[in-house]
Amino acid sequence: MPVPAIKTAVKEALRRIGGIDAAASIVRVGRSQLSDYSNRNSPQIVPVDVAIVLDSCAQSPLILAAMAHAEGYTIIPVHFGEGHLPRDMANFTEKAGQAIRKGFEVLEDQRVDVHEAHEMLREMQAVKTVAEHIMAGMNKIITDNKPHLVSENPVAGAA
Repeated sequence: MPVPAIKTAVKEALRRIGGIDAAASIVRVGRSQLSDYSNRNSPQIVPVDVAIVLDSCAQSPLILAAMAHAEGYTIIPVHFGEGHLPRDMANFTEKAGQAIRKGFEVLEDQRVDVHEAHEMLREMQAVKTVAEHIMAGMNKIITDNKPHLVSENPVAGAA
């Protein structure tokens, strides 16, 4: 059960915000609820609306990312896909190469244990994230219905 990861994310968000008292002043719940949301011995889970406010104040989607991961998803920023295509393609090639190397390492003994499966999952997630980034850039070009200039200078406005 991924609840511990959500609890840890709440604890980190509270730390970044400045503690439980600071967080209690910006959300609809009080100190004791916030404490329960970060306590692994409490069955209480932070509600999404509270998680959004905490993440926003922490300036990072810590809790929402943990929640998404618990359901088998990953979150992607809205500005995703607005990078520099040549650099993104090089990054994809690097990540895919790392995943392939790790795959051969894992298969070397003709057995995949839990630890190795976790390692492979991390490698494949990195490849997927870079691929999603590139796909988002291509979708933006299609949606905008106009080409994007690609140059060696990332400031020049590539896809």
